[in-house]
Amino acid sequence: MSDWFEAEQHVERAHEHYEAGRWAEAESELREALNLDPYRAEWHFNLGLTLEAAGRFEKAVDALKHANDLNPGDHQVLLLLATSAVRANQLDSAVAWLDEAMGAAPEPSADPLVWKIEALAGLGRHEDAETAFYEALQLPGDHALAYANIAESLMDREQWERAIFCLREAATLDPELPRVHARLAEAMSRTGRQERARQLYLRELRDAPGDTDVILDLGCLLVDMNRLSEAGEKFRRVLELDADHPDAHFYLGDLALRQHRLKEADAAF
Repeated sequence: MSDWFEAEQHVERAHEHYEAGRWAEAESELREALNLDPYRAEWHFNLGLTLEAAGRFEKAVDALKHANDLNPGDHQVLLLLATSAVRANQLDSAVAWLDEAMGAAPEPSADPLVWKIEALAGLGRHEDAETAFYEALQLPGDHALAYANIAESLMDREQWERAIFCLREAATLDPELPRVHARLAEAMSRTGRQERARQLYLRELRDAPGDTDVILDLGCLLVDMNRLSEAGEKFRRVLELDADHPDAHFYLGDLALRQHRLKEADAAF
């Protein structure tokens, strides 16, 4: 069997594993193929795509760099490279690759700018993030995510009312956007609108009932509202989903202290 034919078989099996969500097996097959032929840009891209799907963003960046070296200027490669770099917190590099992706795009799109908003905000370059936001609104693309990302920048600067406006726009454009109602709840809570925040957390949990971060945030809000019994229920719900969740144990301990139940507090801590 020739190396070429064997490599192609590995790639075919990798595709089958990828479609089935078996990321480790897909990665293994692609690495076998690349051992036989390391100069196939599309295989490096597929490896990056697989690693990105598995949440291994730093490794995805490495694979996608190889794809970009072998086939420079490919918009799809550059965009996935940049977005993986954002998720790997390689923000300076991500901004540079997003600029390259915009230049290589076959037609104008807001998508690189949407990610650029997040990267620039993460770097503390909030004015540049706002510039990217307004540019994104002029182009076709995911405007809901643009509003959500600039809202994070505004929340970092404690500009709560502007953040609320942007999160409402994001939720209107895409009610299914992950965590949009939870972030809006956080902003509402920061401006003293606790009951509205509680309703928004519950709205988020209808779509994602197992999101422990949202359940914890709701529990903390209920503590602030002096609804301690309900707060305890939320923290215990987190422990039903993840028995070793340290924050849930801490908050239950803190709640027990507030209610002068010292043995329970000691056990939780």
